[in-house]
Amino acid sequence: MQFQPLYQSNALENLNNATSANNIHTLHVYLHKDGLAFNDGLGVLQGHIEWNKATKIQKDFWEKKGISPSQLNFVRVHICHQHFLLIPQKYDSPIYQIGFLEKALGEDTLMGQEIQVQKIASEAANLLFLVPSEWKDLLSYWFPLSQITYQHPLEDLITNSQENGLSISIHQQQAYIVLRKSGKLTLANIFTFSKATELAFYIHSIQDSYLIKWNSSSIQWLGEVDATLAEELIPLRIYTPTYSHEA
Repeated sequence: MQFQPLYQSNALENLNNATSANNIHTLHVYLHKDGLAFNDGLGVLQGHIEWNKATKIQKDFWEKKGISPSQLNFVRVHICHQHFLLIPQKYDSPIYQIGFLEKALGEDTLMGQEIQVQKIASEAANLLFLVPSEWKDLLSYWFPLSQITYQHPLEDLITNSQENGLSISIHQQQAYIVLRKSGKLTLANIFTFSKATELAFYIHSIQDSYLIKWNSSSIQWLGEVDATLAEELIPLRIYTPTYSHEA
């Protein structure tokens, strides 16, 4: 499944409106448990590399893609990681961050991880998410001259979700899901799935639990949905923009 930006306006923060990897100044990379993918200046998938590749292969990978560290001013890192926590800003502090994360995710979850924070003004909350230290070290090694920033796709989804109903985006085998009822944030979660039936079951369970009326506006999909996945969801009564319907 391809990586796609949640919003073209966010993913296209290329300083030169570049059309190829050769002249970009801002690189968007998407990190997940198996490796890294990156987009060119137009948000088009340009390459993917696994974490376990040798250093020589990693270096050759960037050279073959026309990416030179000296050309890059910024590296925008999108963390496709299921470990996150929303904390009201009035309760947020470094001590509380560790305590809440250990309670929610387990004490061992923090080993080898670094905490990143994104403020979500609309919810008066902070989104805490974890970045493996080895990922950060590798990016610093690849791009020593670049300013590297980290963000979580769930922040975009929460900020841009519809006022009433489900908002969903897909990254690799993860579904980022936000539910609002009458404008109030009711659910924010990341669901890892391996096939369409698992994703459909989870979405229908939300529908049943929160008594969502199923119609064409019940689900808002942000970003692209893989065509194969979209087709597999049809007989499971999950409809994407490619296959609209009315209940």
